[in-house]
Amino acid sequence: MSEERERPAGTAGTMGADGEEAPEGGARFQRLRTWGLALAGIVISSLVAALVTNYFDTWTSAGDIPGGRGLHAESQVWWDKTRDVRTVAMPHSVDLDDLGLAAGDADGQFDALVKDGGSYAGMMRIRLTLMNFAKSPVVITGVRAVPTAEKPVPSGPSFSCGGAQGSTGVTRVRLDLGSADKEAEEYDGDELVGRYPAEQIQLAKQDEPAIFDVRVKAGPTFYTYVIEIHYTQGTTKGTLRVDDGGKPFALGPVNKRATHYRCDENTNTWVRS
Repeated sequence: MSEERERPAGTAGTMGADGEEAPEGGARFQRLRTWGLALAGIVISSLVAALVTNYFDTWTSAGDIPGGRGLHAESQVWWDKTRDVRTVAMPHSVDLDDLGLAAGDADGQFDALVKDGGSYAGMMRIRLTLMNFAKSPVVITGVRAVPTAEKPVPSGPSFSCGGAQGSTGVTRVRLDLGSADKEAEEYDGDELVGRYPAEQIQLAKQDEPAIFDVRVKAGPTFYTYVIEIHYTQGTTKGTLRVDDGGKPFALGPVNKRATHYRCDENTNTWVRS
C-alpha cells in the first residue's frame, strides 16, 4: 500500500499532466507565470495605446482628420431684400417678353438671367460657416478676396430688385474689391474698427459653427474671385480657400451707360429706370 500524504487545510492541489497532483512548488511557479503573462499583456496594451494616441495627435495637429480637413467652410451667396439691391448685368440684349416677371418669383428670374450668361453687379453678401474638426483650437486671423480672373464689364442691360425699406441692420464685416489689398474690414455702425477680425475668433474642436456674413462691394473691375480664410492652429499657420459651390464668386460694377430695369412687384413687370 502506498502512503497517502496529508494536505494542509485550505491548500488547493494542482493536477499534473499525468493526472497526479503536482507538487506545491509547481503550483506556485504556474501562478507566477500566469501573473507575469497578464502583466506583460497590460504593458504591451499600454504601449500600443500610447503609440496610437501619439499618431492621431500628430495627424490632427496638421489640421487633417480621416475623410476631411480640420477646418471646414461652407458658403452661401444671398441678399437682404429689406436693404440690398440685387442686380444682374447681361452681356447681351434680352427680350422682355420672354423674360416676364411672375408674382413673387424675382429670385427665379435672377437665377435664369445668371444661367443665361449674366453676372451679379454692385454688391453681394457671402455667408461663411466655419467648423473645426481638428483636436487643436483654430484662431481666425484674417479674411480676404483673391481674384482669379478679370473680365470685361457686361455691356448689355441690367436688372435689379430690392432696396432700402427701413431696415436698420448694419453688416460688421465688409470687403471692397476695389481696395488694394482686398482684405475684410470690421465696422461698428458706420465707423471703421480695423482689419477683420478686430477681436480673436477661436473655434474649439467640434464646437458650435462660427457663422458670419461678409458684405462684398464691387470695384471698378469685373472679377471672379475666391475668399481666403487665414488661421493659426497651435504654431502652424494655414489658409483655407472658399468658393461658390465649386466655382469662383463673380461680381462687377453696374454699367451706368447700359439700359437698366427695375422690378415692380406691384405690377409684376420690369420697368425701365
